[in-house]
Amino acid sequence: MGEFAAENVAVLDEVRRYFVLPPDTSVSAFLSGHRMISQLLLEAVGQLGGCFGAGAVFVLRAPTDESGAQTLYVVAMWPGSIRDVRRALAAFDEAWWIEHSAQASGYLAFTYELV
Repeated sequence: MGEFAAENVAVLDEVRRYFVLPPDTSVSAFLSGHRMISQLLLEAVGQLGGCFGAGAVFVLRAPTDESGAQTLYVVAMWPGSIRDVRRALAAFDEAWWIEHSAQASGYLAFTYELV
């Protein structure tokens, strides 16, 4: 059991290198319960950077809906135009996400927020 916990901590630390997590435990608890999602996030990093640019900031959110279900959202914080961010998201979808989305079983979504 200790090896599993240590591996989980290492994966969460790696996710924190590329994504901003909220101060509460919602995202880390979600990722602990959905280990495949952590791996998908780490695999997506290169494509996210390529499509959104190296300076893009990605925030993770794991809200719980009224039925108690959770989805992890990767939110690209975008300082530019809506046209440009939609183009970047579409490029990411075509280049990587469509091919890998089934692995997320509906628990992961990519979106943006204009800042």
